Amino acid sequence: MTLPDTETLLAAAGLLATAALWAVERFLPGRKRIGYRVQMDTAIGMNPRDAHSLVQLRLLRRDQEITDATLALLRFENDGGKDIVRQDYQEPLTVEFTGRTVIGVEVPDANPPDLVGMLTRNGGGLRHSGGRLVVPKVPLNKRNHFKLLVLLSADDDSGGSGSDGGGSGGDGSNGGAGGRRSHDVVVGGFISGGRIRRNTQRWGPRKLSLGLGGVCIILVGLLGGLLLNGHPATAGGECATGRLTVDGSSAFAPPMREIAQQYEARCRGAEIVVAESGSLAGLGRLSKAGKAAPGGNPAFLAVSDVAAPSIYQELTGRPVGIVLLGLVVNERTGVDNLTSEQVRGIYDGRYTNWKQLGGKDLPVRIVGRDAASGTRRAFETSVLRGSEPGTVSSYDCSGKDRDAAARVTRCEVNSTGSLLDAVGRVPGAIGYAEVYAAAKHPRVTGVRLNGREPDIEWGGQRDYPFWTVEYLYAYGQPEDGSLAAKFRVFTDSDTAKNVLRKYRHVPCADQSGVPASACRP
Repeated sequence: MTLPDTETLLAAAGLLATAALWAVERFLPGRKRIGYRVQMDTAIGMNPRDAHSLVQLRLLRRDQEITDATLALLRFENDGGKDIVRQDYQEPLTVEFTGRTVIGVEVPDANPPDLVGMLTRNGGGLRHSGGRLVVPKVPLNKRNHFKLLVLLSADDDSGGSGSDGGGSGGDGSNGGAGGRRSHDVVVGGFISGGRIRRNTQRWGPRKLSLGLGGVCIILVGLLGGLLLNGHPATAGGECATGRLTVDGSSAFAPPMREIAQQYEARCRGAEIVVAESGSLAGLGRLSKAGKAAPGGNPAFLAVSDVAAPSIYQELTGRPVGIVLLGLVVNERTGVDNLTSEQVRGIYDGRYTNWKQLGGKDLPVRIVGRDAASGTRRAFETSVLRGSEPGTVSSYDCSGKDRDAAARVTRCEVNSTGSLLDAVGRVPGAIGYAEVYAAAKHPRVTGVRLNGREPDIEWGGQRDYPFWTVEYLYAYGQPEDGSLAAKFRVFTDSDTAKNVLRKYRHVPCADQSGVPASACRP
């Protein structure tokens, strides 16, 4: 549709004014953001092994000896452009120390100093239980920061457990990198209108602000041009009522369930049910629902860890996010790093005991996913470079009670949670899972692959191979105004992107952090 010149000029002037206001809102106040760094995480060598040593040192707290102790120093700071108030915390900051127990915590440094009192006050300060530390909702103005010095022990030899925010520790001096790997420390939380991220660099100038501002204004102009030419754009927060089912990937079910809850909270009358029957099973159910629905518009979407097979020509998908996957082993194996070739050797039966790979004297037991799993397909494609052994020799992975002649001990489960439960339960077990769920699971250790760890900051991925793109599929094109259509758009919103980051996924809608080739449809 072509507009008269006068109307075109008026519309262009209005668009430029809107873009200018948006630029002021975007770049002057900035975004809400809490950054964190693990400045130290190191073992405390207090117990000489030599029985004839002249000096025998012991680390005591409340008259109890702490063995296998470690000290961790974490720094939290408001490195965004807006002040953060208590009401901005939808979920408090939490720190998970996997495989360890928090003994005590102190605040050695804070700016402003009154943050120390807020963090340590009785009844409302720092709380810890087991390996989890909960940070109270404290206000942080721009550039405010605080440090936490945490004393920990290994789970098997913990010197006690805490429930209050007090405790003993050192003087909080900044240390170097410690002996434990950074993935042992998992920071969580959720702030409205912003994000929580790990800092990899110290503060420096924002060099491309003007260039990014120009690009954003151009994008706003293009969107305005589409609107002027009669192409309606559906707003991410626009609501629809009814009932919608989203089925598929169990690895992606937790963030999808939270995104659905956010939509329901904004849109009364919408009910979204999230199931997790597996990627390929979800695609099959969507195809069946579409063929049975009047007009071919079912109230059904499918989530898949892999692109839909060619037999589902009627399905249309869009990338939602990059899911970081990882190998996991039972904590008793004594192994935390494997090469791709060693992994292939485990799955084809060349390695049958962990001592062959520098670990403990334990037989290797494989926990696999069933054929409907998209995570399994991603593992086969990016790590094994071939099919996972199809023989199921065990019912529970403890022994070859199903096929005694099989080359490897292998069982199958139908979900991410079931796999992590099995790996944590069976000594010598190995499997693969989504990294956020794995990091929170007890008795499970994440394994570096070729010395690399998954990183939500895409630039840190380098050669780490084990990730997959999560797709959201519909049957054909959802009807305009339907709940399926509105919800698909909502998965690209800022709210949805924050949920994905919380679960250590990389949003495909965040084009500044993701190469186009990784999230292409």
